[in-house]
Amino acid sequence: MKPLVETSIKTLSLAILLLRIMAGLILFVAGAGKVLGWFGGFGINATLEMFKTGTQLSAFWTYLSCYTEFIGGLLIMIGFLTRPAAIALFINMLVATYLAGFKNFFMGGAAYPCLLMVIFLVIILSGPMTCSIDAVLAQKQKSGKTNSGFSMAF
Repeated sequence: MKPLVETSIKTLSLAILLLRIMAGLILFVAGAGKVLGWFGGFGINATLEMFKTGTQLSAFWTYLSCYTEFIGGLLIMIGFLTRPAAIALFINMLVATYLAGFKNFFMGGAAYPCLLMVIFLVIILSGPMTCSIDAVLAQKQKSGKTNSGFSMAF
């Protein structure tokens, strides 16, 4: 029964790493499409117009949302400034869930940003764990090392 209920810190770190990589990749690709037109996206000008007509969001909020996805997704993947990035992405997905609406939660599209929102809440609560740049920097600060060696505690 013990293997069914206990988890090691290494396994938990790997699980959070997989969550970070997948959720970060999803938002990085979405943000890159909105900002730069990469991955089949339309670029920032078309995105501004779409947000303006579809959601009545101003250019400021559109830029903030798109760059939060783009930069925040990258930060989450690499595990740098993980908690601040996860907080920003959590808020972004909270707004996206609200804008998608709850009338047809699953068929109307709100389930997808809601799932990402919960993933970012898990990352906020757990932190980046040991497989992250944040963990390496914290370990260096704790031990007072100044060398440029890169190792993970995993």
